[in-house]
Amino acid sequence: MKSQSSVKTSPGEPSDVEAIICPAQPDPAFLSNLHGDGFASAYEQHWNEKAMAEMLAMTGVFVHQFSAGFIMTQISLETAEILTYTVLPSQRGKGYGAVLLKTAMQHAFNKGATRILLEVAPDRKAALGLYRRAGFERTGVRKNYYAGPEGKRDAFLMETGLGTELNFR
Repeated sequence: MKSQSSVKTSPGEPSDVEAIICPAQPDPAFLSNLHGDGFASAYEQHWNEKAMAEMLAMTGVFVHQFSAGFIMTQISLETAEILTYTVLPSQRGKGYGAVLLKTAMQHAFNKGATRILLEVAPDRKAALGLYRRAGFERTGVRKNYYAGPEGKRDAFLMETGLGTELNFR
């Protein structure tokens, strides 16, 4: 059974963010609302409450959240994957995304994962920069992964090892 835990920020991280929590039973409605507000473009597919509930019911899924963002990961043996991740647009650029990512990566490492994977759109420059600072490297491309009004676009596959000096350079 998952338990709720919280993480306080560290020196050099935003001090005005409340504790990041990992609730035992995340609220699908809360996550769906944040997701919808965080993913506003036609290419960014909003996960409704039902989709969130289905994701949360999968084995090994964890959510780290605060009032303006969350990250959802799935851990299976030595591999963790970021399933979705958002910070409200009004709160971006303040370091909250880095805090969420670092928290999820540490949690995955503590649960035995040795690597973490993700997919990201090539035009998500801020996200790509954050992932690179966390040690992620591009490992491939999923062709035509994202659907939108002007056709399909690719997704970069990225990966990093966990528990290494390379995380968060």
